Amino acid sequence: MDALLHPSEQADPQAPERLIPWLQAREEATRSLVDHGWQRLYSALTPHRASVTLLDPSESLQISLQIPLEQGEDVGADWDLWIEACNRQLSIPLRLWLEEQGVERMTLCRLSGTSDPSMAQPLDLKAMLQVARWLQDPIATIEAIAKAHGSQLVLHLAGLGPNS
Repeated sequence: MDALLHPSEQADPQAPERLIPWLQAREEATRSLVDHGWQRLYSALTPHRASVTLLDPSESLQISLQIPLEQGEDVGADWDLWIEACNRQLSIPLRLWLEEQGVERMTLCRLSGTSDPSMAQPLDLKAMLQVARWLQDPIATIEAIAKAHGSQLVLHLAGLGPNS
């Protein structure tokens, strides 16, 4: 089997010993998001990478983390973190969660379309840059873990606007 899918948060007990640190890094990197209600869509392990995809509680955003496995010249290879919009605007549950994190209310209302639907902004690339700033703490945690493993984190953003 080319990929082993793991719906649980636990590392695969069948994984070779050398992969355990990478699986643990994947779990540590996503723990803060999972602890805040993000749903694990899937975790995967292939011969070349360990990955995980999470969906925010309101299904407005999806985050995917891909960690290359330590193999020869791949040591220190980049970790890829994708943040992608799943809806045209931020949903109310995500807006409320971000508001609890201290994000400015009017900006969130504009991106959610809750105050005045005619003023709603789509989750295009400009809005996704703002979303990435709001997710700065989880991104910083993932980046620190990547650095501890001799890699750097590459952030990818995808909105739903025409230029994303």
